[in-house]
Amino acid sequence: MKIVSRIALGLVLLLGTLIAVSNSEPVELRLWPFDHGAVMPLYLLIVVLLLIGVLIGLTVGWVSGHRHRKLSRERRREADRLGREVTQLRADIAARDRAHRDAAPAKEHPVAEVRALERQQALVDPEGMDPARARV
Repeated sequence: MKIVSRIALGLVLLLGTLIAVSNSEPVELRLWPFDHGAVMPLYLLIVVLLLIGVLIGLTVGWVSGHRHRKLSRERRREADRLGREVTQLRADIAARDRAHRDAAPAKEHPVAEVRALERQQALVDPEGMDPARARV
């Protein structure tokens, strides 16, 4: 891509040089309500008019993009605010969970409940409860 852009730039410079050499006759530029005029080579007039056109186009593009830039700023602020809110909510949840965990005593299963669970496991997987197999 770099080579293509350099070739294009070279062609534009070559074209500009050819226009400048071919159109070096002096021309007079006058604006209607004014009596004074400016005499300059034709190629210089062409270059100046092209630059004025580019500047006008850039200005129009910049002005027309104002609405999009404003909307982008507003959405960025909203996203930042929501990000801060999510961080705060996560911190609140973590603090609440820690407080709940610290406040609640450790719950121990009654012996009868543990035995009932062991019996259910033995019914589901009788081989898994075999002590001889458990050692292997």
